[in-house]
Amino acid sequence: MSALPVALLDPLRRFRPTEEAHFIKCEPDEIPEVLRSLLVHAGDMTSKLEKYHSSKITLEVLQSGRGDAGHYYREVLLRSAHSGEAVEYGAIEIFLEALPDPVQREIIEGKIPLGGLLNSHGVHYCSRPQAFFSVHEEPCLCELLCSPLAAELYGRCNILCTEEGVVLARILEVLPPVSKLKTSLL
Repeated sequence: MSALPVALLDPLRRFRPTEEAHFIKCEPDEIPEVLRSLLVHAGDMTSKLEKYHSSKITLEVLQSGRGDAGHYYREVLLRSAHSGEAVEYGAIEIFLEALPDPVQREIIEGKIPLGGLLNSHGVHYCSRPQAFFSVHEEPCLCELLCSPLAAELYGRCNILCTEEGVVLARILEVLPPVSKLKTSLL
């Protein structure tokens, strides 16, 4: 077991000071099955979560702002429109200049999850997971996902890019624990 490379935590560290040692790199087969099916794929999380929860996914922007290089950062919760429960925490660095103006405006409005927005505008992109991780002893993430403080959470660091390799976004995605996901479906 090794700590997740610090650079992969950059989108999260923009909003939350964190202890890198709490983020442990893991292999896909070390992730519990139900979470593995949601994390280990080359698609967008919005579509995956909508299918799994049989619900439209809504966006709650917790914080947002621009970085030194003009990149747009936001910290979000994705929620099931049906139950209102948080189904993903995300910290995102979005390279607005790589996207068409209408998409940029809607990203800044913060009403639609990034994956859903790119899909609705027909923006062709690839999803390239960089690493999978488990995270322990991160009370703020547990609190945001309405999970017990001792919960083991799993997630991925992902890059969205064009087919030509232009980076559109760097994303850190964390899911609620298995027990929370199962109860959200009842």
